[in-house]
Amino acid sequence: MAWSLMVLLPCLLVSVHGNKAPSFTNNMTVARVPEDLPVGDVAFWITATDADNDALIFSLGGRYAYFFGVDETTGEVKLNSPLDYETLYHFSVTISVWDKINPQVQKDLQIIVIDKNDNEPVFQNTPYSTSINETLPVGSQVYTVRAEDPDTGLGGLVNYTILEVIPNTPENQQLFSILLNGTIILKGPLSYNNKSMFYQVKLQSCDQDKVKPLCSQSVFLSITVIDLPDLDPQFLQEPYTASIGEDAALGTSVLTLKTVDGDKGINDPVKFSITNSTKPWFKIGEQDGVITVNHLLDRELLLDENEEVHLEVTATEIHLNIYGQEAKAKTWVTIKVTDVNDHSPQFYSCILPDCDFSDDKAVSTFTGYLPEHSSTRVPVSNLTMVAYDPDKGLNGTFLLSLAGPDHMAFAVSPEKVVNTGEVQVLVLQSNLVDFEQKQIMELEVIANDSSSHMISTAKVTIHVEDINDHAPEFNKSQYILYVYEHCQDGTVVTKDIKATDPDTDFRGHITYHLISGSSADIFQVNPSSGEITVKNGSLLDRELQSVYYLTLQATDGGNLTGSTLLQIILQDINDQAPVVSGSYNIFVKEMKDNVTVTIQAYDNDDPNTNNSEIRFRLLPSPYSKNFTLDSVTGLLTNRGPLDREAIDPNLSGKIVLTVFVYDLGVPSLNTTVNVNINVEDINDNIPVFNFTIYRFYVKERVKGAYLGIVKAWDADQTDVNSRVAFSLTGDGASNFEIRSTFLGSGWNEGNVSLVSDVSLDYERPPSNFTLTVLAQNAAESEGTGSATLLVITEDVNDEAPSILASSLKEVRLREHQGKQNGLVAHVEAQDPDTNASLEVRLQDTVCLKKGVDVGDVCHGWFRLVPNGSVYINDSMAIDYEVCDLVRLLLQAWDLHTAEGFPASSPNETLPITILDVNDHPPQFLPTNETFVIIPEVLSLNQQVASVKATDKDDGVNADLNFFIDQIEFIPKDGPRIPFEGLFRIKSSSEGDIYTGSIVVVTTLDITLKGTYQLTIRVQDKPVDDPPLTANTSLNLFTVDQSYRLRLQFSTGATEVGSNTNAIKAALMEATRTTVYIVSIKDLETPNSRAKGLSYMDAYFVYSNGTALTLSDLNMYIRSDQEVLATLLRLGLVVIGSGEEIKQDKDKEFLSIIAGLGGALILLIIIMVVSLVCTRKSYKRKLRAVKARKEAMKTNEILTSQTLAIPGTNLFNAEKANPMLNFSSMDLGFESLSSRNEDDVASINSLDENKVDTDVDIVMDMDLVKEHKEKPELTDTEPLTTVLKAGKDKNQEKDKLVLKLGEVNMALDTTDL
Repeated sequence: MAWSLMVLLPCLLVSVHGNKAPSFTNNMTVARVPEDLPVGDVAFWITATDADNDALIFSLGGRYAYFFGVDETTGEVKLNSPLDYETLYHFSVTISVWDKINPQVQKDLQIIVIDKNDNEPVFQNTPYSTSINETLPVGSQVYTVRAEDPDTGLGGLVNYTILEVIPNTPENQQLFSILLNGTIILKGPLSYNNKSMFYQVKLQSCDQDKVKPLCSQSVFLSITVIDLPDLDPQFLQEPYTASIGEDAALGTSVLTLKTVDGDKGINDPVKFSITNSTKPWFKIGEQDGVITVNHLLDRELLLDENEEVHLEVTATEIHLNIYGQEAKAKTWVTIKVTDVNDHSPQFYSCILPDCDFSDDKAVSTFTGYLPEHSSTRVPVSNLTMVAYDPDKGLNGTFLLSLAGPDHMAFAVSPEKVVNTGEVQVLVLQSNLVDFEQKQIMELEVIANDSSSHMISTAKVTIHVEDINDHAPEFNKSQYILYVYEHCQDGTVVTKDIKATDPDTDFRGHITYHLISGSSADIFQVNPSSGEITVKNGSLLDRELQSVYYLTLQATDGGNLTGSTLLQIILQDINDQAPVVSGSYNIFVKEMKDNVTVTIQAYDNDDPNTNNSEIRFRLLPSPYSKNFTLDSVTGLLTNRGPLDREAIDPNLSGKIVLTVFVYDLGVPSLNTTVNVNINVEDINDNIPVFNFTIYRFYVKERVKGAYLGIVKAWDADQTDVNSRVAFSLTGDGASNFEIRSTFLGSGWNEGNVSLVSDVSLDYERPPSNFTLTVLAQNAAESEGTGSATLLVITEDVNDEAPSILASSLKEVRLREHQGKQNGLVAHVEAQDPDTNASLEVRLQDTVCLKKGVDVGDVCHGWFRLVPNGSVYINDSMAIDYEVCDLVRLLLQAWDLHTAEGFPASSPNETLPITILDVNDHPPQFLPTNETFVIIPEVLSLNQQVASVKATDKDDGVNADLNFFIDQIEFIPKDGPRIPFEGLFRIKSSSEGDIYTGSIVVVTTLDITLKGTYQLTIRVQDKPVDDPPLTANTSLNLFTVDQSYRLRLQFSTGATEVGSNTNAIKAALMEATRTTVYIVSIKDLETPNSRAKGLSYMDAYFVYSNGTALTLSDLNMYIRSDQEVLATLLRLGLVVIGSGEEIKQDKDKEFLSIIAGLGGALILLIIIMVVSLVCTRKSYKRKLRAVKARKEAMKTNEILTSQTLAIPGTNLFNAEKANPMLNFSSMDLGFESLSSRNEDDVASINSLDENKVDTDVDIVMDMDLVKEHKEKPELTDTEPLTTVLKAGKDKNQEKDKLVLKLGEVNMALDTTDL
């Protein structure tokens, strides 16, 4: 037996040690996982090998193993929890593999989280604000901001952008710029006064990620511009003008100057000074800017200055500007000095306007001259008299008159002068002015001021002059004279014509001159002798003018004249050459037409003389022998037919003949004329080709291909006859076209090509053509030239490839399920060309999701090889939620296609449809809403909250249902309380968004204080794959009964209910809460005075779940006077807690007894007071009468509209409320009293009152009801009348006192 064990032992050892443990593959050291990998996606695979091919079990452990989940059979590791590079970018997990035989093999695997751009930049140290001087230089730094991005790489590098500058003007958008480091630079000038004094720069920072850049929330940099003293002051109300009388006293104020500082933010005071003036007559106050008189004024000294004094006033700021200089402004002030009548008129010897009216220039004697027998109104000459009064207007107006021994012969002009006037002495009676009777005459001119009657006199001496009274005379009235045309200058025409004058001395001396008009330059006369000669003989032309008429005038020393008429006749000489009429340009056709033309000429010399007789002669020329010319008639004809081709081609068929034309005068004069004979060409030559046969080669499929050139020549000289038109004939000629081009000198060219839309095909006959090309003159011609044209087609590779439609059928593929590098489809291409080399190319990949292009998300999913096979390139990247249809745009290419022909087929589409797999769990959508419930106001099946969720899957994989897994109540104090069946959730959807509406299914406990926490689960409903879920917690904040508040109204529940909307609106305006009304009921109380009252119970809840307390509500309502007035108008009188006021019968009985006791004590006090007051009844009556009068004066309308103060007979506008510690209003009769405090209380207590010892809030119903004053005048006692009027006005009003829910109805002074 022992030996058998020894034999089996080695076998057992072999059995145990023959199985090897598995080992990890070499790549199981590091795994790189992107931080944005979705939860549930494959992160990596755990791979291991086992030499025995045992089934392996994989597992994963360690501190961070919770991030992943591993498939123990395959080693597939999926992400269970999101990764964040910024939180944890590197960690390790322990991976294990077990073959169920050997011990587990473990290894640490390093996990490197790959950073993705998932963080937006965030500005640091916000908010931003700064202040800068308005003189900050352009280019200066304004401020530096900083934004940080925790991402790495380009995703962590930020740049900055200015989105907007406020105020938003085009100029301001260019005012600032921002550098890469966040420094903001000033790009334009600032101005506190002319531009904005405040700017807001809207900034944003973005990272530099190339794929998905993220941007921060925008922030604002507030920039305040500081005003600096850089502007000068400015004068207001310019220009400045004023007027003042010349008799103004010293110190008289003229006007006041005002300035404003150009720097609006500084307003520096100024000092005034006069820096320049035309007269030093004024001064200015340094501080107030008032200009006053400081010198005697004289308007007459300002006549040359328009009666004005001009002052330059400078306003200088007290402080220096930013440049260290004085800030100043200047303005001119014009002060007009008005006139006073203080001068008498004076006479001056001058001529206006060049007069000097100084007092020392005035004169009183004048001398003038006047010819005898001068006509009436003729002025005395050489009399330069000016009268002047320096005063103005009526003060300067004066009258002129004459006196003296000879004043009857004269008159003065003008008779009335305003200020200044030239004085003339005029002849009034010419017969009294006679040199033979009196040679010197004397008179006086008197000036009389109209206002002051001051008089000035000037003496005038007039010298009478002798006159000339005889004129010169000629013997004849007309003389006829002769002279040759073009005679020498100085030729004497006549010297025998004389005039006589009987006057003696200088008056009888005669001077001659010609009055000849346009002949002044042709003839001249000797002024002393009267001899007439030719001045310019070249102007004497008989052919232009044969007779001249001149007037000879004789003038004596006294300027008296006599005249006679001269007729000068010109005699002819031969001075005109013949003149040919018109031009001669003749056109004749060669070999057909003859030349017949007469040369027309004339001579302007004297007719019927040799000077005007004309002859013709033909001058020699190259073609003159072919023509004849008649010497007398000038008829020109040709000797024989004219041939165009015999003429030099350079002459273009033009023959020029010169005709010599001359007269028979001595010396003979002549001229020449050219006769142009144009011999016109006719078409008499046939075109000739330079070759008889042309061969042209053309490649197939080339539309409009150019073939070659043909040429032809025509001997005709003109272009119209030598221009040739080419044409093609023969089979297939319609496929070709020939374009004719004229080259000149008879040569023509024809360019042959295919018609623009025609090409030849080598494979489709006919491919070769034999054509005839014709050449024909464009003009009419009977002859045509021809040649043969051979067209030969050359073969090219011109067929495009195509893709078989049968290989483009739709392919359907499930996301993430395809095999890596697996074949998806095979596309086949074809080409009819025999030498084609084909391949299939991918032109584009279109990624669609529900028919919408989603960009390039699917571009790396598939790859195409040239043989047309399509493979899966990245199976894990294929994602239905990103793209559900991939369209591959394909083309087939022929690599040997000839240039110029399509080498590819049209784009064809291979559709690949991606099928959905349920691989995304639902996701709850975030919400900022807070859900608050008030158990007391909830009704069954009322919705109290909602959640929203969505699923990235599609179809049935995205259908969602909501479930409530758990309900717990979290009290403010104490442990959590589980509940069941309080709520249920209903699912609904709108588009891709699913909503779970939570509704109440049972009554909630209104006493619980805390929060309901619901655990909500959402789950999809896939058909083939397992369902996926997501969970969230939802908090419902409760508002318990302790926050219910009660508002008491002076109206019934029905009226309060009708005003509910207005009451809620006012309460929400004051508290900014949501108002939940619980109930509105009439107030039940045994007190008859409380009938018609009601109350409203309500909650005041904020959106965050908190509610108002009683003190909070009181504070908010009292702080908003407008809302308080509105609520009072709606009847609000009391605010209290929501707990019902419970009245105990025993307490009520005791209260009644205490009330009666108090009333008895009050009655005794009143009786005692009445006895005391009776002593002052007389004075009180007087005061009451006065009070009644004052009350009757009060405007009823104002009284009814003024808001009343509870507990007083005054209104709040009069500020007399003893409850608010305001002083009483003085009615005007209190000064008669003894200042008894009881009297004051009586005046302030005319209204009804309700008294409570603990008063917190007083709400007066008089705010909403109008006063109707109805004074009853029937009472005999005055004070009773006043009191009765006060009571009638308020008998319908209650003054209710609010003290946190307690109403004291027992004490009422009016009940007494």
